[in-house]
Amino acid sequence: MFEVQPRTVYDDIRELKERCGLDIEFDRFKNGYYNKNPKKQLPTFELSDGELFAITLGNEMLSEYTGTSFEPILSSALEKIYERMPDRSEVDLGELRSMVNFNAGSVIKIKRRTFFDFNSACEKNLVMTLEYFTASRGEVTKREIEPYRLLESRGTWYVVAHCRMRNALRLFALHRMRDYFIKDEKFTPIDDGKIQEWIDSAFFLEHTEKESNIKIKFDPDASRYIRERKWHPSQELIEHQDGSCTLSFTAPSLDEIKRWVMSYGAQAEVLEPEELKLLMRVEFEAALQIYKKDGSY
Repeated sequence: MFEVQPRTVYDDIRELKERCGLDIEFDRFKNGYYNKNPKKQLPTFELSDGELFAITLGNEMLSEYTGTSFEPILSSALEKIYERMPDRSEVDLGELRSMVNFNAGSVIKIKRRTFFDFNSACEKNLVMTLEYFTASRGEVTKREIEPYRLLESRGTWYVVAHCRMRNALRLFALHRMRDYFIKDEKFTPIDDGKIQEWIDSAFFLEHTEKESNIKIKFDPDASRYIRERKWHPSQELIEHQDGSCTLSFTAPSLDEIKRWVMSYGAQAEVLEPEELKLLMRVEFEAALQIYKKDGSY
C-alpha cells in the first residue's frame, strides 16, 4: 500500500527501537507493530531562537501575503512543531505579533482549493483547460494551458503557463478563473532556466512580443529613491552632477512602465523610446482635461 520494501519497514522499526528508545513489539492478533509503552514518545527536537523566530515569521508572512486562506493550516502545522519541542523553546505568538507587523497592501483572496489544484497540476505536468476572464478586454475566453509554476506578486497569485492558443508563455491570475479542469494529459515542461529568464525579463509582470530599450531621467529628489533599489536585471544607472540620475533597461511592456513613471509625476522624464514618450503625453493630457472640468485651470 505504501510502495516500500519490507526491508525498509524493518529498518525503520529497528531505528525506532535503538535510536529513539521506543518499545516496539509485534501484535500477532492485529498483525502489526505497536508502541508497547505509550508514555514513551518520539524525542523532542530543539531549534535556536533564530530558527524558531523564522518559522513563526514565516507563518505570519504567508498568512498576510498569500491571500489563499492558509492561516488555519499554517497555524496547525506550527502548533505541531511547538508540541515536539522542549518547554523552554515555547514562543508567545501574540507577543511576536505585537513586535513585528507585515503590511501586504491590497491582497486578492483566492480559494485554497484553487491554489492546491493548480499547484498539483504544475507538479504533475498535467494540461488544464480554463474559462478565463481577461480584464483588459472585459471578456471570458477558453484556454488550454501547460502550467509550469505559481508566482505571487504584490498580493496576487498567478500561474506561469504555456498557452496553446497563443503558443507562448503567459501569466494567468488565479482569481480570474471562472472555471477550470485538470485533464488526464501529460506535457513535457520546458527548462526552468528559460521560465525564470522570461519572468525576470519583465519590469514587473507584463509581457508583450516586443522588447524596448527604456531610458528615464529622474530629478535629484526622486533619484534618492531610485538609487535604493535594483529595478531590473538589465538596468544601468548613470549619475549626474546635479544629483539627478538616468535609469536604463530593456523590458517587454510599455504599459506597466508608463503607469510606474506616472507615479513620479514631474520628477521623471522619459527619454527613450519615442513610443513611451507619446503614451506619457496622451495620458497626462487626458488627466489634465479631467481636472480642467471644474474651471480652476
